[in-house]
Parts: sequence; structure tokens; C-alpha cells
Amino acid sequence: MLLTTWSLAGVRASAVAAALLLTQHAVADTVRLDGVQIAGHDAVDPAVRRFTAKVTRVGQAGKAGRISTLRFEPIGPGMVAPKRNELRGWRLTFIRGKMFGKTLWLKSNTPDELTVRNTDPSMEGVTEGDIVVIELIDPKLVDANA
Repeated sequence: MLLTTWSLAGVRASAVAAALLLTQHAVADTVRLDGVQIAGHDAVDPAVRRFTAKVTRVGQAGKAGRISTLRFEPIGPGMVAPKRNELRGWRLTFIRGKMFGKTLWLKSNTPDELTVRNTDPSMEGVTEGDIVVIELIDPKLVDANA
């Protein structure tokens, strides 16, 4: 009798643990909406080209006191240094650092340096170690003279 009661308690505990694991697995899976994946709180279109990088050095301020360049190194799986001006017209978003959430637009790039448009705000406050994501939002809207 005691052995049966003990066995049933073990079965119940296993069933509860399995139910919890299934619930966590269901919540952790990404949701697909017409090809767009929900990851965390943002909708992420897997077709959007993106590039992630870590700031290694911030450029010097120009005559007007505006900082418009930074040096970087690619980070993340599959990230390699871009070709010259490959990222022209792409959107730059800071995802770590003082400028978190700020977006700027790229005027030009080299394999290790980014320059933003003259109409964008200064990158004052950016420091070594800040993280950026650069995305090609709409290839049809990229201005070759950005």
C-alpha cells in the first residue's frame, strides 16, 4: 500500500513536470505571421538583410563639432566585413549604449568604417563596445547618392 501511494505521487509529479515543460516549450517557440517571425517583442522579417557590428573607435568631430564616422568589427554568426559602400543607404540602429534606439542612415562605408548622412544627428556619446544593427529596409528606396 505504501509503495503504491509513493509510486502514484511520483507519477503525478512527473505528469506536472511534463505539463510545465510543454507549456514552456509552447511559449518559447516563435510565432509565424505570413512569413514574419515574432522574436521577443519585435516582428522580424527573415528576408530583410541585416548586419551587426561592435563599435571599435569613434571618429573625430568635424569643424562643426559633429561626429559622423565610427570604426567597427562584425559580430555574430555569418557576419563578415562589408564591401566598400555596400551599406550605403541602409538604416543604422544602436542596440547597446548611450544612443540605444537611435536610428541614423549610412552615407558610405568601408570594410571597417561607417559614415552617416550629413543631415543625421551627431554620434556624440557613442563609445567603444556599443552595438549596432544595420538593415536594408527597402532595396527599392536606397538612394545611391545617400
